[in-house]
Amino acid sequence: MPTSTPGPDAVVSVSVLMAVHNGARFLPTTLASLAALETPGDGVQFVIVDDGSTDDSPSLLEDFVREQNSLDGRCAVCVRRATSEGLASALNLGIEHCSAEFIARADADDLYVADRLLIQLSAMQTRSDLAALSCGWRRIDENGQPLQTRIPEQGPDWLAFQMMFMNSLLHPGVMFRRSAVLSVGGYDPAYWTAQDSDLWARLVSAGFLVDNIPDCLVDYRVHTKSVTGSRGDKGRILSLTVPGRLQHAYLGGLPPEHDVKSTVDLYQGFCRMDPAEIKAGLKGLRRIERLAMTRETPDILQRFRSRLSRSCSLHARWLRRRAPLLALRLYIHATRWRTVSFSV
Repeated sequence: MPTSTPGPDAVVSVSVLMAVHNGARFLPTTLASLAALETPGDGVQFVIVDDGSTDDSPSLLEDFVREQNSLDGRCAVCVRRATSEGLASALNLGIEHCSAEFIARADADDLYVADRLLIQLSAMQTRSDLAALSCGWRRIDENGQPLQTRIPEQGPDWLAFQMMFMNSLLHPGVMFRRSAVLSVGGYDPAYWTAQDSDLWARLVSAGFLVDNIPDCLVDYRVHTKSVTGSRGDKGRILSLTVPGRLQHAYLGGLPPEHDVKSTVDLYQGFCRMDPAEIKAGLKGLRRIERLAMTRETPDILQRFRSRLSRSCSLHARWLRRRAPLLALRLYIHATRWRTVSFSV
């Protein structure tokens, strides 16, 4: 049931959407960060779904809602569920209560730069073709200490192409158009993880554009209980269905020998792979490259090949003692892709 619901005729520029499940550990600092957000245009609405929390989250949220509803230009609503039904379902419920066309996502363990809403709203209003816009971020640890600053890749065409291999939009940094997300059915509750990459993929497949801005607007907290950090093998398998269906659509079907996981892992270069996986990944990437040569712009090809070169060089260094012949083969591919990418 909603608590402290703003009037049905409330007009705001942005709705901030957050779902919480037993988030009391980090919630006080996150709520303080949200409270410090500068108010855009006609005001801001906070829509929070308490997805069956059994800790102190409900009382913390109640205090936040009461405070925001007492301020000019700000309103808040908390929708409570007796039992948890998952993040995707909670976000869909929250979207139903959002009054604004522009919805900014937030997570219950992250922090936000004060002018985040102003920066993203201005960009979205200027670029009317965008359905979703994310940003740069700073990784922080459980204690809030900075780990790394990430400036995301940009360009709608490139991001759409790269979705075949990885998600390039930070979910808690996204602002999206409510109408666009609803037009593709909202979040898919079947995705208890990777619900964001699934949504971006469906938006792009429907012809919408997504992009990033370089501004670092989020402190993204990394900890053991985050969804990404605790999803396990089943979550990994589920997340691979997103690039899998995009590769299937791009290639017009997947040959029996096509290994989506190896293709994705070799492209990303985040983890060490065994020789058999690397060989399968090379075949998959070369298969996509051949088609990309007839479809993509020189810029997309250059960026694709540059990424392949870096990843192959990295894996070659890992394998030079364990599998020297394969390492040499990877170096040859890396050199070819690097040389071709700079000559495009």
